[in-house]
Amino acid sequence: MTDHADSTHRRTPRPLRPDWRWMLILGALLIVGGLMAFLNPFAASLTAVAIAGGIFTLGGAIQMWIAFQDEGGGVGRGLSGLLGLLILAFGVSLIANPLMGIVSLTLLIAGFFIASGVLRIWLGLMMRHLPGWGWLVASGAVSVILGVLVIVALPSDPGSLLGLFLGVDLLSTGVGLTALSLKIRARR
Repeated sequence: MTDHADSTHRRTPRPLRPDWRWMLILGALLIVGGLMAFLNPFAASLTAVAIAGGIFTLGGAIQMWIAFQDEGGGVGRGLSGLLGLLILAFGVSLIANPLMGIVSLTLLIAGFFIASGVLRIWLGLMMRHLPGWGWLVASGAVSVILGVLVIVALPSDPGSLLGLFLGVDLLSTGVGLTALSLKIRARR
């Protein structure tokens, strides 16, 4: 009898159903951000470097704090502290010299584009039960292509390249999310 009771209380997993309104808002914000990056790609590059520098600096400081809070001590504590110092130094170097940081950050962003594109493709494939899932896959494919282009053909003046690619990525993701949200809304 307990087997029957257990089987009746088990629920089948519900398919992923995001709220289309929040997806629409996010899509619109990303489209606006992409258009702004196109208007001034160099400023978008510098902004990306400044934000990344701040995040790395904060992350390094937190990593070092975690290392000092470790009561176990030993090699792990030292390595954790060293990792925090390395992350902190990278963040400070981006903030101190943003023009030099654009090249290294451009390569990091290329890796981010590839990783986020692959994840969007995977998420889109997981959402095949929803209409418009192909838009998410397509925006992920654009991100992967942009990341590969950066790695393969980094020009001698990457100052605007990062901002342009950031604009393309924001715009394609925004269009993909907007289209997906409208398809979801129409289906409900």
